[in-house]
Amino acid sequence: MLSREEKNKELEKEIDHEKKINISKKIIKIFFIVIISFTMIFSYMYFIGTKFIKTNDYIIKDNIPSSFVGVKILHFSDLLYDSISEKEISNLKEEFQNINPDIVVFTGNLFNSDHITTNNDIKLLNDFFKNIPYKLGKYAIRGNLDTQNFDLIMDNTNFTILDNELDTIYNGSNEGIDIIGLNGQSDTITTTDNYTITLINNYDLFSDYHINSNIVLSGNNLGGEIKLFTIPLISNNKYMNNYYSENNRKIYISNGIGSIHHLRFMNHPSINVYRLYQ
Repeated sequence: MLSREEKNKELEKEIDHEKKINISKKIIKIFFIVIISFTMIFSYMYFIGTKFIKTNDYIIKDNIPSSFVGVKILHFSDLLYDSISEKEISNLKEEFQNINPDIVVFTGNLFNSDHITTNNDIKLLNDFFKNIPYKLGKYAIRGNLDTQNFDLIMDNTNFTILDNELDTIYNGSNEGIDIIGLNGQSDTITTTDNYTITLINNYDLFSDYHINSNIVLSGNNLGGEIKLFTIPLISNNKYMNNYYSENNRKIYISNGIGSIHHLRFMNHPSINVYRLYQ
Protein backbone atom coordinates (compact mmCIF):
# COMPACT_ATOMS: atom_id res chain seq x y z
CA MET A 1 0.00 0.00 0.00
CA LEU A 2 1.35 3.43 -1.00
CA SER A 3 2.09 5.98 1.62
CA ARG A 4 0.53 9.45 1.50
CA GLU A 5 3.85 10.88 0.34
CA GLU A 6 4.12 8.34 -2.47
CA LYS A 7 0.53 9.02 -3.52
CA ASN A 8 1.26 12.75 -3.67
CA LYS A 9 4.31 12.13 -5.87
CA GLU A 10 2.25 9.97 -8.23
CA LEU A 11 -0.40 12.69 -8.39
CA GLU A 12 2.24 15.32 -9.13
CA LYS A 13 3.60 13.14 -11.95
CA GLU A 14 0.12 12.81 -13.45
CA ILE A 15 -0.42 16.56 -13.23
CA ASP A 16 2.98 17.25 -14.85
CA HIS A 17 2.19 14.77 -17.61
CA GLU A 18 -1.19 16.41 -18.27
CA LYS A 19 0.49 19.85 -18.37
CA LYS A 20 3.02 18.63 -20.92
CA ILE A 21 0.24 17.16 -23.06
CA ASN A 22 -1.72 20.41 -22.87
CA ILE A 23 1.37 22.44 -23.79
CA SER A 24 2.05 20.14 -26.74
CA LYS A 25 -1.56 20.49 -27.89
CA LYS A 26 -1.32 24.28 -27.66
CA ILE A 27 1.95 24.31 -29.64
CA ILE A 28 0.43 22.08 -32.34
CA LYS A 29 -2.70 24.26 -32.41
CA ILE A 30 -0.65 27.46 -32.74
CA PHE A 31 1.48 25.84 -35.46
CA PHE A 32 -1.60 24.91 -37.50
CA ILE A 33 -3.14 28.36 -36.97
CA VAL A 34 0.08 29.98 -38.24
CA ILE A 35 0.23 27.64 -41.26
CA ILE A 36 -3.44 28.18 -42.11
CA SER A 37 -3.14 31.97 -41.64
CA PHE A 38 -0.04 32.12 -43.83
CA THR A 39 -1.71 30.00 -46.51
CA MET A 40 -4.81 32.21 -46.47
CA ILE A 41 -2.77 35.44 -46.66
CA PHE A 42 -0.57 34.06 -49.46
CA SER A 43 -3.64 32.84 -51.38
CA TYR A 44 -5.23 36.27 -50.99
CA MET A 45 -2.07 38.03 -52.24
CA TYR A 46 -1.76 35.71 -55.24
CA PHE A 47 -5.36 35.08 -56.28
CA ILE A 48 -7.24 38.19 -55.08
CA GLY A 49 -4.74 40.98 -54.37
CA THR A 50 -3.47 40.96 -57.96
CA LYS A 51 -7.01 41.02 -59.41
CA PHE A 52 -9.94 43.47 -59.40
CA ILE A 53 -8.28 46.37 -61.21
CA LYS A 54 -9.61 49.67 -59.87
CA THR A 55 -10.29 52.84 -61.83
CA ASN A 56 -9.15 55.94 -59.96
CA ASP A 57 -10.98 59.07 -61.13
CA TYR A 58 -9.25 62.42 -60.56
CA ILE A 59 -10.56 65.91 -61.29
CA ILE A 60 -7.76 68.35 -62.12
CA LYS A 61 -8.79 71.96 -61.63
CA ASP A 62 -5.98 74.07 -62.95
CA ASN A 63 -5.17 76.76 -65.46
CA ILE A 64 -6.25 74.48 -68.30
CA PRO A 65 -6.70 75.98 -71.80
CA SER A 66 -10.43 76.51 -72.31
CA SER A 67 -10.52 74.21 -75.35
CA PHE A 68 -9.36 71.30 -73.14
CA VAL A 69 -11.98 71.69 -70.41
CA GLY A 70 -13.75 68.35 -70.02
CA VAL A 71 -11.00 66.37 -71.74
CA LYS A 72 -10.35 62.91 -70.24
CA ILE A 73 -6.86 61.44 -69.97
CA LEU A 74 -6.44 57.70 -69.44
CA HIS A 75 -3.18 56.77 -67.74
CA PHE A 76 -2.00 53.20 -67.20
CA SER A 77 1.39 51.74 -66.43
CA ASP A 78 3.38 48.56 -65.79
CA LEU A 79 1.18 46.11 -67.65
CA LEU A 80 3.71 43.33 -66.92
CA TYR A 81 1.55 41.13 -69.10
CA ASP A 82 3.04 37.81 -67.99
CA SER A 83 1.64 38.45 -64.48
CA ILE A 84 -1.95 38.99 -65.67
CA SER A 85 -4.23 36.82 -67.76
CA GLU A 86 -5.85 37.19 -71.17
CA LYS A 87 -9.17 37.51 -69.34
CA GLU A 88 -7.89 40.56 -67.48
CA ILE A 89 -6.65 42.05 -70.76
CA SER A 90 -10.14 41.54 -72.16
CA ASN A 91 -11.68 43.23 -69.10
CA LEU A 92 -9.27 46.15 -69.47
CA LYS A 93 -10.20 46.54 -73.13
CA GLU A 94 -13.87 46.76 -72.14
CA GLU A 95 -13.15 49.26 -69.36
CA PHE A 96 -11.11 51.46 -71.71
CA GLN A 97 -13.99 51.44 -74.19
CA ASN A 98 -16.36 52.54 -71.41
CA ILE A 99 -14.02 55.35 -70.35
CA ASN A 100 -13.71 56.52 -73.97
CA PRO A 101 -10.71 58.81 -73.28
CA ASP A 102 -9.54 61.75 -75.35
CA ILE A 103 -5.85 61.23 -74.56
CA VAL A 104 -4.15 57.96 -73.62
CA VAL A 105 -0.76 57.67 -71.94
CA PHE A 106 1.17 54.50 -71.10
CA THR A 107 4.16 54.98 -68.80
CA GLY A 108 6.00 51.80 -69.66
CA ASN A 109 6.90 48.22 -68.72
CA LEU A 110 5.08 45.72 -70.94
CA PHE A 111 6.67 42.56 -69.53
CA ASN A 112 8.71 41.41 -66.57
CA SER A 113 12.43 41.28 -67.28
CA ASP A 114 12.57 37.45 -67.27
CA HIS A 115 9.59 36.96 -69.59
CA ILE A 116 10.22 35.15 -72.89
CA THR A 117 7.93 36.90 -75.37
CA THR A 118 5.98 34.69 -77.76
CA ASN A 119 4.28 35.51 -81.07
CA ASN A 120 0.95 35.05 -79.30
CA ASP A 121 1.96 37.72 -76.75
CA ILE A 122 2.78 40.16 -79.54
CA LYS A 123 -0.48 39.41 -81.36
CA LEU A 124 -2.62 39.79 -78.24
CA LEU A 125 -0.97 43.05 -77.14
CA ASN A 126 -1.07 44.48 -80.65
CA ASP A 127 -4.82 43.94 -80.62
CA PHE A 128 -5.18 45.37 -77.10
CA PHE A 129 -3.19 48.57 -77.67
CA LYS A 130 -4.57 49.15 -81.15
CA ASN A 131 -8.16 49.09 -79.92
CA ILE A 132 -7.73 51.57 -77.07
CA PRO A 133 -10.04 54.45 -78.09
CA TYR A 134 -8.76 58.03 -78.28
CA LYS A 135 -9.62 61.35 -79.92
CA LEU A 136 -6.54 63.54 -79.57
CA GLY A 137 -3.51 61.31 -79.09
CA LYS A 138 -1.95 58.13 -77.70
CA TYR A 139 1.49 58.42 -76.09
CA ALA A 140 3.96 56.01 -74.53
CA ILE A 141 7.36 56.09 -72.87
CA ARG A 142 9.74 53.22 -72.29
CA GLY A 143 9.98 51.71 -68.84
CA ASN A 144 13.12 50.38 -67.23
CA LEU A 145 12.14 46.81 -68.26
CA ASP A 146 11.17 47.53 -71.86
CA THR A 147 13.02 46.08 -74.84
CA GLN A 148 12.62 46.29 -78.61
CA ASN A 149 9.24 44.53 -78.31
CA PHE A 150 7.94 47.73 -76.73
CA ASP A 151 8.85 49.78 -79.84
CA LEU A 152 7.42 47.09 -82.11
CA ILE A 153 4.03 47.04 -80.38
CA MET A 154 3.75 50.81 -79.91
CA ASP A 155 4.67 51.50 -83.54
CA ASN A 156 2.02 49.02 -84.71
CA THR A 157 -0.78 50.47 -82.58
CA ASN A 158 -0.79 54.22 -83.28
CA PHE A 159 1.08 55.16 -80.10
CA THR A 160 3.61 57.97 -80.29
CA ILE A 161 6.76 57.07 -78.36
CA LEU A 162 8.19 60.16 -76.67
CA ASP A 163 11.90 59.58 -76.15
CA ASN A 164 13.00 62.76 -74.35
CA GLU A 165 10.70 64.60 -76.74
CA LEU A 166 7.83 67.09 -76.69
CA ASP A 167 4.62 66.97 -78.68
CA THR A 168 1.87 69.60 -78.69
CA ILE A 169 -1.80 68.62 -78.76
CA TYR A 170 -4.49 70.97 -80.08
CA ASN A 171 -8.23 70.65 -79.59
CA GLY A 172 -9.97 72.94 -82.04
CA SER A 173 -8.13 76.14 -81.15
CA ASN A 174 -4.63 77.59 -81.27
CA GLU A 175 -4.20 76.85 -77.56
CA GLY A 176 -2.14 73.72 -77.07
CA ILE A 177 -1.06 71.36 -74.31
CA ASP A 178 2.50 70.03 -74.39
CA ILE A 179 3.15 66.34 -73.68
CA ILE A 180 6.75 65.59 -72.71
CA GLY A 181 8.09 62.05 -72.48
CA LEU A 182 11.26 61.36 -70.47
CA ASN A 183 13.21 58.15 -70.92
CA GLY A 184 15.16 58.14 -67.65
CA GLN A 185 18.36 59.58 -69.13
CA SER A 186 18.92 63.26 -68.49
CA ASP A 187 18.80 65.33 -71.65
CA THR A 188 17.98 68.86 -72.76
CA ILE A 189 14.39 69.43 -73.85
CA THR A 190 13.23 72.77 -75.22
CA THR A 191 9.94 73.65 -73.56
CA THR A 192 7.28 76.28 -74.31
CA ASP A 193 4.89 78.38 -72.22
CA ASN A 194 2.04 75.94 -72.86
CA TYR A 195 0.33 73.96 -70.14
CA THR A 196 2.61 70.91 -69.79
CA ILE A 197 2.04 67.27 -68.90
CA THR A 198 5.20 65.21 -68.40
CA LEU A 199 5.43 61.41 -68.58
CA ILE A 200 8.18 59.51 -66.79
CA ASN A 201 8.38 55.85 -65.83
CA ASN A 202 9.95 56.50 -62.41
CA TYR A 203 9.37 59.83 -60.70
CA ASP A 204 12.46 59.25 -58.52
CA LEU A 205 14.48 60.26 -61.61
CA PHE A 206 12.57 63.46 -62.34
CA SER A 207 15.02 65.66 -60.42
CA ASP A 208 17.68 64.78 -63.04
CA TYR A 209 15.79 67.03 -65.46
CA HIS A 210 15.19 70.76 -65.30
CA ILE A 211 11.66 70.95 -66.63
CA ASN A 212 8.75 73.12 -65.58
CA SER A 213 5.69 70.91 -65.71
CA ASN A 214 2.14 71.41 -64.47
CA ILE A 215 1.43 67.69 -64.15
CA VAL A 216 3.72 64.64 -64.00
CA LEU A 217 2.34 61.15 -64.64
CA SER A 218 4.49 58.25 -63.51
CA GLY A 219 4.46 54.54 -62.70
CA ASN A 220 7.14 51.95 -61.90
CA ASN A 221 6.75 51.56 -58.12
CA LEU A 222 3.52 49.45 -58.27
CA GLY A 223 2.42 51.13 -55.06
CA GLY A 224 4.90 48.91 -53.23
CA GLU A 225 3.03 45.71 -54.26
CA ILE A 226 2.74 44.55 -50.64
CA LYS A 227 1.57 47.12 -48.12
CA LEU A 228 0.77 47.08 -44.43
CA PHE A 229 -2.05 49.59 -44.53
CA THR A 230 -0.22 52.57 -46.10
CA ILE A 231 3.35 51.35 -45.56
CA PRO A 232 4.99 49.66 -48.60
CA LEU A 233 7.12 46.66 -47.63
CA ILE A 234 9.04 45.70 -50.79
CA SER A 235 10.17 48.74 -52.74
CA ASN A 236 13.20 50.99 -52.87
CA ASN A 237 11.38 53.90 -54.51
CA LYS A 238 11.28 57.21 -52.70
CA TYR A 239 7.88 58.25 -54.04
CA MET A 240 5.40 55.54 -53.04
CA ASN A 241 2.07 57.33 -52.69
CA ASN A 242 -0.47 57.96 -55.45
CA TYR A 243 -0.24 61.75 -55.31
CA TYR A 244 2.31 64.46 -54.44
CA SER A 245 2.53 68.20 -54.92
CA GLU A 246 5.94 69.82 -55.37
CA ASN A 247 6.87 73.29 -56.62
CA ASN A 248 3.33 73.94 -57.94
CA ARG A 249 3.54 70.62 -59.76
CA LYS A 250 0.95 67.84 -59.42
CA ILE A 251 2.42 64.32 -59.44
CA TYR A 252 0.21 61.28 -60.01
CA ILE A 253 1.82 57.84 -59.66
CA SER A 254 0.03 54.77 -60.99
CA ASN A 255 -0.17 51.55 -58.97
CA GLY A 256 0.29 49.68 -62.23
CA ILE A 257 -1.65 46.72 -63.53
CA GLY A 258 0.70 43.73 -63.24
CA SER A 259 3.05 42.60 -60.50
CA ILE A 260 6.74 41.76 -60.54
CA HIS A 261 6.42 39.23 -57.71
CA HIS A 262 2.90 38.09 -58.73
CA LEU A 263 1.72 39.17 -55.28
CA ARG A 264 -0.19 42.18 -53.95
CA PHE A 265 -1.55 42.96 -50.50
CA MET A 266 -3.65 45.98 -49.49
CA ASN A 267 -2.73 47.43 -52.87
CA HIS A 268 -4.91 46.42 -55.82
CA PRO A 269 -3.77 47.20 -59.37
CA SER A 270 -5.34 50.30 -60.89
CA ILE A 271 -5.68 52.67 -63.81
CA ASN A 272 -6.08 56.46 -63.56
CA VAL A 273 -8.51 58.76 -65.32
CA TYR A 274 -7.93 62.54 -65.17
CA ARG A 275 -10.71 64.98 -66.05
CA LEU A 276 -9.47 68.45 -66.91
CA TYR A 277 -11.29 71.56 -65.66
CA GLN A 278 -10.44 75.21 -65.12
